[in-house]
Amino acid sequence: MTGSRAVKAKQTVYLPMPDPTNSSEENEARYQALLNRAMFLNVTGRTRQGLIGAVFRKSAEIDLSTDIDYVQSNASGDGVSLEQLSKAAIGECLDTGRGGFFVDYPNTDTESGVRPTKAQSARNNAHIHHYASEQIINWREDVINGIKKLTMVVFAELYHVDDGDEFQFETKTQYRALTLENGVYRHRVWREDDVSAILDTYPTDYNGKTFDHIPFYFYGSENNDACIDKSPLEDLAEVNILHYGNSATVEESGFISSQPTVIFTTDIDSSEFAKWNPNGIQIGSTSGYCLGKVGTAQMLQASEGNLSRTLMQDKENQMLMIGARIVQQSGQNETAEAARIRYSSDNSVLGTIAGNVSEAIKSALLDVQLYMSGTPTPDAIVFWLNQEFFDEAMDAQMILAQVQLWQQGIIAKSDIRTNLRQAAIIEADRTDDDIDTEREGEPPVSGVNTDTTEEGE
Repeated sequence: MTGSRAVKAKQTVYLPMPDPTNSSEENEARYQALLNRAMFLNVTGRTRQGLIGAVFRKSAEIDLSTDIDYVQSNASGDGVSLEQLSKAAIGECLDTGRGGFFVDYPNTDTESGVRPTKAQSARNNAHIHHYASEQIINWREDVINGIKKLTMVVFAELYHVDDGDEFQFETKTQYRALTLENGVYRHRVWREDDVSAILDTYPTDYNGKTFDHIPFYFYGSENNDACIDKSPLEDLAEVNILHYGNSATVEESGFISSQPTVIFTTDIDSSEFAKWNPNGIQIGSTSGYCLGKVGTAQMLQASEGNLSRTLMQDKENQMLMIGARIVQQSGQNETAEAARIRYSSDNSVLGTIAGNVSEAIKSALLDVQLYMSGTPTPDAIVFWLNQEFFDEAMDAQMILAQVQLWQQGIIAKSDIRTNLRQAAIIEADRTDDDIDTEREGEPPVSGVNTDTTEEGE
């Protein structure tokens, strides 16, 4: 995902040495030249960016209650918006196939180990923290009262060691353990050099009640359980690495075969040849050379080898089949519907990821409500990432059909305007109030009902 520098830094991991048994300096220099000439076309990383862009080509549908609406602009406590948090989760799910969200409240623990309620510390807010797959190092699920529940999860984190030097930056590892003990949620933190926990608390909600579950939610490329799902881009990455190896062979062959070599025959011995040609044979037309009475000379250059290049083309086609549209040749006219059908398998995987991340974030938002108000309201919270990855064309007939549905009382006028925004017929930043205000200032159109109120109001 990271690109050419990261791949080449692995050296023999991704590009084996042609003669690994030869440890001579000459062989090592040849390998370094091979490595430098090789080209890594980062199809995997570019495809990842394209898939994330497809999800966020339209803003997420977000509707939050007033007690937690602050998370829309500051979800994790460090200024990251809820949409940016979900964008990081989509990228992580494409990379590794899983990740998770942890809901926590700022640590203001008392000596009793019970965290004060929101009512006791009204200036703080609960936040949602995103954890990548590599940070989730241990977990366990148990069946409690016939329901599978998460009973333990451990994160590995980095923290900054303050040694008094403002220009020195040293990090160490700490471990955050969330457990469910006798039906009660417990939160502890250890640092690598400490024997005892630096934090040991039983968090409570707004009303002072302990949690009966761990406020952590997995998301995955297949489902949102604790199992490890496969990375959606793993197959593409494997072909991408093999394509990189073929590129090294092609570049080395081209470097060698593109250098012309002079071949000559002569009837004079080497000492006499050196006498007549003291500077040797140089390629160029500014001087001539003596090759004896019957000497001849010719320029030889090897022809290009086609096998490695053919293998590269085959892998490019394979990456296209997997979903790497970034390497698709331009100039192929194709309707949006045809593209939608051809990439339906990619869309279903991407749609599943977007749906899983959306569900995990909504579950986390309900725990934020527990911290902030003590009463979760699932019906009052809406968070759903876009799953329309192609532009929807809307012709005049479709618009007329929607107007008729509105006139029959089947849909609302706001539904029509929402669809027109998604089809880019109405600018996305124009609200219904803006449109109604403009219409009020316009003269009435003959034969058109300008009443902006809904039927039945």
